[in-house]
Amino acid sequence: MNRQHSEHSDAYNEHLLYAQQIEDEPLISENPQEASSNNTNLISNSIDEEQPQRRQTKFIKRYLSLLITGIIALSLIGLVFVLLPYYAVHAAKNDKWNETLYWTAGVFVLIAVPVSVHGIILHLVNYYMPQVQKYVIRILFMVPIFAIQAWFSLFFHSAAQYIRAFRELYEAFVLSSFVYYIIELLGGEDQLAITLRTKDVKYGQHGFIFKHIFGEWQMGRPFMINCKYGVLQYVLVKIIATIVVIVLSSLGKFNAGDWSWDSAYLYLAIIMNFSIGYALYCLVKLYIATKEDLKEWNPVWKFLCIKGIVST
Repeated sequence: MNRQHSEHSDAYNEHLLYAQQIEDEPLISENPQEASSNNTNLISNSIDEEQPQRRQTKFIKRYLSLLITGIIALSLIGLVFVLLPYYAVHAAKNDKWNETLYWTAGVFVLIAVPVSVHGIILHLVNYYMPQVQKYVIRILFMVPIFAIQAWFSLFFHSAAQYIRAFRELYEAFVLSSFVYYIIELLGGEDQLAITLRTKDVKYGQHGFIFKHIFGEWQMGRPFMINCKYGVLQYVLVKIIATIVVIVLSSLGKFNAGDWSWDSAYLYLAIIMNFSIGYALYCLVKLYIATKEDLKEWNPVWKFLCIKGIVST
């Protein structure tokens, strides 16, 4: 009897503990629809509480960005239309024509750089085609880099050669970026090779003396490789030539414009002109072969800019 009584008391204690746990837990509705509506109400209440905070944050960000933009714009306007012209006029009155040229050039630099940076920022904010846009951004950086380089070269005459060297290295980088930009617009190297296979064989033919030098380029991957590396060889030659010029200039053995037979400038100019001519030829061949496929993107202006870089 005592054993049975102890077993009943143990079972009773277990049920009592279970009942206490149920009382301590929050009430959960047995009806799924009711539970769902309760959860929905909780979520909507939390959203209602967060909305004013989000609106306030957006409001602060918006007007803070407008304030910063306004300050930068006013500063640039002051520099472009007031401060730099004042320095230019003041230098001209004192017959300091180098300074006059420097401050006048600064006006155009401060106009060109913000415009190009604005275009770069728009691409970064709307970065939906990274494989293509990264090359566009590299090309757009030409404007601020070239403008600042030219401006600094007017003031730092002793370091102008080294500043120019950086610009020339970036020229090579931009040219390679443009080639890859065209390739990515056309779907990448594999897709471009397939597209070129469908083109007329006349695009792979050469006129005049070139047909004896280059033969005929087979349409498809061989044509793409010939055009690609034909342009990229200029990049390599440009880098090597820039390094050679820096080394010879530091040794005092390089004189720009010296066409004598014992001058390094003559031989560098010949090599560079051959390299430039071949790069331009390959660039034009690639563009003509894919012109119809690039209509949607209209890269003509970028192509002309790159042509201008390679031609200089």
